[in-house]
Amino acid sequence: MTSTSYLRVYQPLATFPEEDRSRWVRDEPGDTNPEAEAGRRWLLSTSLPEAESVTEGALVRKINGVTLVCPWRTRLRMLAGLLAFRGSLPEEVARAFVPEREARKAAEELEALGEQHPDVRSHILHANWHVPLRWFSAFDENERILTEDAGGLRVRYETSLGNATTRLGRALAILEGAWIDEGVTDAVRELLEWVNDFPEDGLLELDYGSVAQMFGAEELVDDDSAAQVWVCLDALEAGDVERAGAAFEALSEKWTQMRAREVVN
Repeated sequence: MTSTSYLRVYQPLATFPEEDRSRWVRDEPGDTNPEAEAGRRWLLSTSLPEAESVTEGALVRKINGVTLVCPWRTRLRMLAGLLAFRGSLPEEVARAFVPEREARKAAEELEALGEQHPDVRSHILHANWHVPLRWFSAFDENERILTEDAGGLRVRYETSLGNATTRLGRALAILEGAWIDEGVTDAVRELLEWVNDFPEDGLLELDYGSVAQMFGAEELVDDDSAAQVWVCLDALEAGDVERAGAAFEALSEKWTQMRAREVVN
């Protein structure tokens, strides 16, 4: 099993087409999404499933009387994920996992989706075996939510898209002014652009997902990654490179140990 974390955008139900609204409210899948988990099995077969075999739906939340939804966009994520995965590997290795014919088919279908539905975008980002540090820069430490269910402790962060945009914009400005590695700056810029694609009246959720199961209970209770990311950013803004370096080193060591399991698996 691959441990996965998620960054999700929820928008008011009223902002979506009536056909989608009626289906999502009728289905009311809540916070569980077994179909989306099953949909990831396409990678093991080295070929995409037929479009009609992919289940679509949405996560539904009700906050202060307002219904918010996060569409799965399973097919869209499958196509983009397959191409991104193939592009991350040397060509000789990539062909073994994703044959060229399947990559071409995915690229053509993704292009067609963009032309037919230019307003449709993925509301979900995911990461395997870790939580990307850049995700934490969209949140304040006080927005951390620790809960417990049958699967154990869970960690989530929630904030408005307006707050997330403001924080990501500030983080980007700090990084640009601190002459940090371009790869880090570009990653935050790309995340800000993704968040900016949505109206500010939505909700941004960071969910540790099954990555939480990689930690012990005490580690999850004490986890303060969002706070430490902003310790690092605030130190950079103040010109305190030593303090920023110490905070970043501690965070990197912690999450690098988690990501090492990707190699083992």
